[in-house]
Amino acid sequence: MTVHSQHDTELWQLVRQGDGPAFKLLFDQYWEKLYVYAYNRLKLEADAQDVVQEVMIKLWLRRSTVVIQTTLAAYLHAAVQYELLAHLSRALKSTERKAELERNILPDLVSQTDPLLLKELLVIVETEVSRLPPKMQRVYRLTHEENLSIKEIAGRLGLSEQTVRNQLNNSYQKLRVNLKNAVLAAIFLQHI
Repeated sequence: MTVHSQHDTELWQLVRQGDGPAFKLLFDQYWEKLYVYAYNRLKLEADAQDVVQEVMIKLWLRRSTVVIQTTLAAYLHAAVQYELLAHLSRALKSTERKAELERNILPDLVSQTDPLLLKELLVIVETEVSRLPPKMQRVYRLTHEENLSIKEIAGRLGLSEQTVRNQLNNSYQKLRVNLKNAVLAAIFLQHI
């Protein structure tokens, strides 16, 4: 066992016992590394700070039940990865946040993704889109492939705008469920 990991083990034992100064030391020791990691993924200072702060708060609140089977550094790194995914999931529920994330994160994610893996993901997306019911699939394709507005789709298909919105929302829900595992696997494979 290295001195550093032995120090971490002793530090963690003190934190588990509720030692505030030990937690402050742990926080100071790991904050910057975890923040840089989160920032490199999110490209937004405030969000990166929120993610790391959330990890640290949860660690303190759950200190008596958390069992670290790896090193403290590896545990914290994994905790930040999970919190990043949770943060992205929450953010994608907001249209404004979704647009911001698409501008800031997706270009980097796509550029860092292995071309073969990206190609596989696109095949999976196409497969899932083709499994949508015909009307839903048509509305989805008109939106994403032809970049038509809801009003334009409604006019072209002879549907009400609300029906088009409903079809889009239903297609997103179905795709989200079916694509979630593939996308998560891609993210983890790229950043492990």
